[in-house]
Amino acid sequence: MRCVFYKALLFLTGLSLGVPSTLAEPVRPVFEIRATAKPPVIDGKLDDSCWQDAPALTNFTQVLPVEGAPPTERTEVRFLYDRDCLYIAVRCFDSEPAKIIAKQMQHDSSFDSDDFVKIAFDTFFRQRDGYFFAVNPAGARTEGLIENFSEENGLWDTIWQARARIDEQGWTAEIAIPFKSLSFDPQRDAWGCNIERVMRRKQETARWTALSRAKDMTSLADFGELRGLEGMKQGLGLEVKPYVSLKYHDDATTHDSGWKFKTGGDITYSITPSLKANATFNTDFAEADVDERKVNLTRFPLFFPEKRDFFLQDSSLFRFGGLDESVLPYYSRRIGLSENGQPVNLIAGGRLTGRIGNTSVALLDVQQDGYSINPTNHIQSKNLFVGRVSMLVLDESNAGMIFTHGDPLSNGDNTLAGLDFNYLNSHLTDDKTLVGHAWVMGTSSDCAGGEDAAFGGDLDFPNEPLEAEVIFRQIGKKFDPGLGFIEREGIREYIGSATYTWRPNTAWLRSISLGAEPHFTTDLDNRPVAEDHSVPVLTLSTPAEDKLTLEYNLTRDAVDEPFDILPGIVIPPGNYRYGQFKSSFQSSPARPISVGFEFSTGDFYTGTERDYKGTLDWRPSRYMTMGVSYELDEIRLREGDFNVRIASAKLNLSFTPDLSWNTIVQYDNLSSEVGLNSRVRWTYRTGSDLFLVANQGWNFDAWRFQRLTSELVLKVGATFRF
Repeated sequence: MRCVFYKALLFLTGLSLGVPSTLAEPVRPVFEIRATAKPPVIDGKLDDSCWQDAPALTNFTQVLPVEGAPPTERTEVRFLYDRDCLYIAVRCFDSEPAKIIAKQMQHDSSFDSDDFVKIAFDTFFRQRDGYFFAVNPAGARTEGLIENFSEENGLWDTIWQARARIDEQGWTAEIAIPFKSLSFDPQRDAWGCNIERVMRRKQETARWTALSRAKDMTSLADFGELRGLEGMKQGLGLEVKPYVSLKYHDDATTHDSGWKFKTGGDITYSITPSLKANATFNTDFAEADVDERKVNLTRFPLFFPEKRDFFLQDSSLFRFGGLDESVLPYYSRRIGLSENGQPVNLIAGGRLTGRIGNTSVALLDVQQDGYSINPTNHIQSKNLFVGRVSMLVLDESNAGMIFTHGDPLSNGDNTLAGLDFNYLNSHLTDDKTLVGHAWVMGTSSDCAGGEDAAFGGDLDFPNEPLEAEVIFRQIGKKFDPGLGFIEREGIREYIGSATYTWRPNTAWLRSISLGAEPHFTTDLDNRPVAEDHSVPVLTLSTPAEDKLTLEYNLTRDAVDEPFDILPGIVIPPGNYRYGQFKSSFQSSPARPISVGFEFSTGDFYTGTERDYKGTLDWRPSRYMTMGVSYELDEIRLREGDFNVRIASAKLNLSFTPDLSWNTIVQYDNLSSEVGLNSRVRWTYRTGSDLFLVANQGWNFDAWRFQRLTSELVLKVGATFRF
């Protein structure tokens, strides 16, 4: 492994040294923030005396549909602060207030159907990571992290307040963000900031900065400057979050049933305002959202996103090399979950995250309890460690390392070490951006039987009208990230994409995109083993954001060993080549009823495949949303014919922005199982929640239901800050 690792290290170093740095500092818009001795009451009315003399930020520019044009409606945003909180007042003028769209009231709504205002901060002004907060006219709140220069992670939660109202002039929002909810450098008097307003019925977007439609509003390098912050306090920096839970479980198959009482919690201490330590005991994830049901028709593992709050906190600091879900050195779902997705108890854990000067630090250590896979296979209690450090280099870039130790899925040892370089130049000619990543990793794994390495890099030009990207990856045969995720080992990947976008902005057509996405995979002897080319990909969108996509897929799969696509149906070895036509249509979620339809047809291994998928979502009011989806995959092979059916239905009720009841039912015909998850969440005090969760499983066969498992969980948590 050492020889390969050193060669990969030379590749990494060469790429990093060969990329030029930014030539000039950008000119940023600046807004001066004022302190207030009397904070506002957060009720959405904006009638507090402190707002009357606060200056308003009004210089917004349209990004969509017409880049650079003045907005069709006026927006005013005011900032104030005291030692404890940042306060924000938003006035969104609207000449037709009856047409304001506010169909969602739940916390963490996507806002893809609604008007909203989003405000983002780079509290260290380092252009690496940050926070965003959004609110709609119904008072629904959502927040998240900004990772990897501009990417949004909306699964993160923190404590903050927001209230909104619709009136005869439009709508207003009032926001309070405690400084205890953020990490920042108290020595800096300026934060990076951007603001975006979306008017959904017009599909119009206006921003303060990042005025290119090819950029996200969370493009940290394009943020303006919020100046004048000083004297903010984070108290003692101590946060205690205890919980108690009561769980009833009844397994109709094994006839095991009973009650279980559990207590635990988290303790967080801010060593400095920018560096905090966290300890967790008897960690419980009963309230986490259930995974979307999938059926795997490949011989490679499926990827599921993380949804547990403990692992989402400061998750951006663990990001490495710009890597996506195909290969990751650290995949948090390896911890606290068995290979089949069943919860595994976490006895205790600790985390140290934050920044020391120009260095970001993220350390995680967890003691996972032992568990049994089956009566003859027991996984011992394991200590699992992840460490990530990165430093600022050049003007907008960073370089770092990652280290993991432990294998939660076996009784063997596993160690990974890696280096990465992440390049950003956001100030090319015509305000274009260039992003690059280079990385190298090595592992030593008992399960894989030795040591091996992986390395790669990518260069991305994410702009309009032309967007292009190239990616290269090499994964060794024995490369095995025990705390990470990998689809396939022993390969080289060559991936590209190029898309050109026209924006005619007519009465019927807003944009046309035409692209190609080639993807070649070889083994380490350069023998082609897979291809997956989308050539071409055509997407049309209307002014209302209805979208039609047409594409043709060319696929190649060199199967060296037979594999079970389903029990009893075996795909024989062969060099398979086939093509599929795909089309999809999605109507605008701004409509009260939106529909989606996907269809694909073509060859598939030794036969054919035809896939249908339909969705329907109904948003009659801010208090209720309903949705159903159904997928039918018809597979016809020489080895056997079969159909895959996946169905789901959801009902989300919102009584207030702090009280919701969500229910989802899912079914697939291969397992013949129906699963119901119903969750009530009441935020009875900011940062403190009560959850009542019911889970029910049935076997469904010949139109008869047979109960499998029943589960009822009551969990109450509170947050105390000192």
